Amino acid sequence: MTGPPQPTSDQPPSDEARAEAAVWIARLHDEQRSPSLDARVHAWLGESATHRQAFDRMTRVWECTAALRLRAADTPPAAHERRAKLKGWAVTVAATLLLGAAVAMMRLWRGNSVVTDVGQQQVRMLPDGTRLMLNTDTRLEVIYDRYTRRVRLIHGEAWFDVSKRPAWPFVVSVDGREIRALGTSFIVRHDDIQAFSVTLVEGRISVDTDPGAGTSPQQAQTLAPGQRLRFSGNLAAIVDQPEIGRVTAWERGRVEFEDTPLGDAANEMNRYSKARIIIADAGVARLRIGGVFRAGDSDEFVRIVAVAFSLQVDQRHGEILLRPAGSKR
Repeated sequence: MTGPPQPTSDQPPSDEARAEAAVWIARLHDEQRSPSLDARVHAWLGESATHRQAFDRMTRVWECTAALRLRAADTPPAAHERRAKLKGWAVTVAATLLLGAAVAMMRLWRGNSVVTDVGQQQVRMLPDGTRLMLNTDTRLEVIYDRYTRRVRLIHGEAWFDVSKRPAWPFVVSVDGREIRALGTSFIVRHDDIQAFSVTLVEGRISVDTDPGAGTSPQQAQTLAPGQRLRFSGNLAAIVDQPEIGRVTAWERGRVEFEDTPLGDAANEMNRYSKARIIIADAGVARLRIGGVFRAGDSDEFVRIVAVAFSLQVDQRHGEILLRPAGSKR
């Protein structure tokens, strides 16, 4: 696969852009590439001219390894099977060299923080090919070394699409608990000190449910695709199976509710906007709603809710107060 024509520029692409491009190229030449990879690469290339320029440069790096691959393919083998194995080995070596360059450029991301503001989302490619998508108001740290790929989620929500590296474990830590994955797609949400959840989209993960007890990997809680493990304070962990489309709606810029208390719905909308929705009346907070709303569009949410339940709306100092019609402030 080749990238689109590159614009001329006196400024070379950043180390980060070249590292991401190197990861994409290595994954494109992987025999186990996913069917959706081409579309994801094209989307990344379309984000900026810098991405396209970096892709072009790292493609030339890949092409510099062509001699190695051709020699492996043209060497007279004892059998066809031997030739296939040798060619596969050469491609693997070339991909490893390219990924090695990416890791060197990114300095293994040791101690590197990734942050999103309220209402902001961000997609990152880590040096190993793992795709990372951060939701609103999220902060995490990426610490890669030769033994472990480790990410510490401090707060917020992140979706991990983990690249398979059997000899290089991938671990997400949240308040002392560890989530271990291999070639897995999962979402971790950490709203506050008292609560967090893990939702498995596909693959397999294990979660340390009792960090103080020294739980072994064999004793940790394992999840099946579609399951969610929730922790809240000192209560026992709960496993449920939510609608995956609703859990992942934020990736599409949506917030979805189904028979949700209005108070909880308002809190969810507040994650995406600095205009805070306040519901001080307990009866109003217990009203239940369902529907799909644009993440961050608090005004539209309030307008629809106010009409549906005949509520009064007061706005002041960046706050939106919902209360029963006719009630005193």
